Amino acid sequence: MKIKIKNLLQNKTILALIMAIFTYVTLCKEDSLLPYNVHSWLIFILLIIFFNMSLKKEISSKINKHTLIWSLVFSLILVSGRIINAFMYAYDMSFWKEFLTLKSVIFLIGNFNLLYIILKNIIPKLCELDYHKLLTKDNKIKPSLIFIGSFIIIILGWLPYFLSYFPGTISPDSLREISFVLNDFKNLSDHHTVAHILFIAGPIKLGLKLFGNINYGIALATIFQMIIMALIFSYLIKFLYSRNIKKWILGLILAYFTFVPMHAYYSIVMWKDVLFAGCLLLLTVQTIKLIEKKDIKLENCIPFIITSIFTIFFRNNAIYMYFIYTIFAFILLRKHYKRLILIFLIIFGFYFSVKGPVFNYLHISKSASSEYIGIPLQQVGRMAVKNVEFTEDEQKLLNKLMPIKDMKKEYKPISSDGIKFSKKYNMEVFNENKMEYLKLWLKLVLKHPAIATEAYFTSTLGYYYPGVQYWTIAYEVYENDLGIYTSPKISPYIQNLTRKLEDRNLPIVTITWSIGLCFWIIAIFTYLSVYRKNKKSLLVYIPVWGIWLTMLIATPVYAEFRYVYGAFVSLPLLILFPFLNSKEAKNEK
Repeated sequence: MKIKIKNLLQNKTILALIMAIFTYVTLCKEDSLLPYNVHSWLIFILLIIFFNMSLKKEISSKINKHTLIWSLVFSLILVSGRIINAFMYAYDMSFWKEFLTLKSVIFLIGNFNLLYIILKNIIPKLCELDYHKLLTKDNKIKPSLIFIGSFIIIILGWLPYFLSYFPGTISPDSLREISFVLNDFKNLSDHHTVAHILFIAGPIKLGLKLFGNINYGIALATIFQMIIMALIFSYLIKFLYSRNIKKWILGLILAYFTFVPMHAYYSIVMWKDVLFAGCLLLLTVQTIKLIEKKDIKLENCIPFIITSIFTIFFRNNAIYMYFIYTIFAFILLRKHYKRLILIFLIIFGFYFSVKGPVFNYLHISKSASSEYIGIPLQQVGRMAVKNVEFTEDEQKLLNKLMPIKDMKKEYKPISSDGIKFSKKYNMEVFNENKMEYLKLWLKLVLKHPAIATEAYFTSTLGYYYPGVQYWTIAYEVYENDLGIYTSPKISPYIQNLTRKLEDRNLPIVTITWSIGLCFWIIAIFTYLSVYRKNKKSLLVYIPVWGIWLTMLIATPVYAEFRYVYGAFVSLPLLILFPFLNSKEAKNEK
């Protein structure tokens, strides 16, 4: 019997049929297909054909092994993510019990089959792709013209959004920063980063001086940001042009930055995350140049140092990413360790000098500790709503921080803001007894690991599971008493069109907003880069992965797009990097 089953499975046509059945059942049960719809039956037939054709393709055992691993990892994410997304508010259910059911096993097999066949058709081709197919020697246009042309096209593509939401989109975070500017930086806080506050201060004050109107000050700040971001994206296109990348690929990248709605929307919103994303892209470019140097010298690393400083000053948690980046730099570029020590001493020395003595001298307050303990708060909060029996000592400690009954009311699976911004949450108690609460948290996690992991997966779901749908942008000016309001300068038809382009129900376009899918793609191309080049090339991907890790460690929201916008900005470069060859590069002007 065992031999017959083995023989059947070795028959690729029968195996294709079995795999297609599992995948079809999975798609139907997940409501992706309607079992009694004729189009559903046609898809089932196509699945059989597709599986049969793909299984007959021969690939190297090494690549096949890697493809199997990627397929298993992604299918596990799809199955577990689906459960968490569906039951995160069902406090009476257990994620682990649901995950270990027969239904989940079937879903796992079905998703694995589909992912394996898709990746089997993609990964080998990318691994073996001749990079010369992406290059051209016919780049006769001056790089400066490529840069200027790209800049003009991007700005023109963004202009309808700016006019539709004039003077720009303003969130509550933006209003706090504007208040600091209008109050001449009194009681200045680094919660929203001083670097960004200073960035918007000049245009806002200039607008007030020239026009006597805060709205025109906001408009100038928005235009300034649009120009900076368009310059950064144009620089990337020029950089790739200097590496002989074919014009049609550059055209696709230009279209990506010009017409994909996220970039237009983010160019006009007053968030520090936008400029940070631009800095992250520049840091990635500088990293490529760094790993290509045969001899790292201080004088030719000035752009890298300046870019690094801007990057870590535009986001408070960027310093943690940069610590990770530094560790990998010393490991992957260890033969240059003497020069790297000097370079990173300059960067960290400048950062901590400003954040320490300079900020203290100027009486600039630092961001609150609650910003960094979002995950522990969520874990304890979920324990509370699931009615875990705390000991008397645990209850006393928790009630000092925040009454358990209030913690139950304020707990939200998707965001730690409910607890940390509650009036009942006593931040001072935590700041004065950090070690005591750290010990309590570790004790509770060890006592209730199932709930702790459930809370963790819920709190970080959007950063790895592609199926999450969450808000992504601000559309207008948040209600305020500063006299700032939305005043469209374009027809209502164009306004409605720009609004519809962000609709998450819009086919194809909605895919571009998926955080999970973006990092799946980056993961595949990180692997390709190491496979095709060398381990040193991994450093190019560390800035983006560093930001992703900071989200997994201390995210306040389970799927905040703006926190990882830098990944979407860097995506074209990260996809192309495995196929770039430094020897083919022209001398950049």
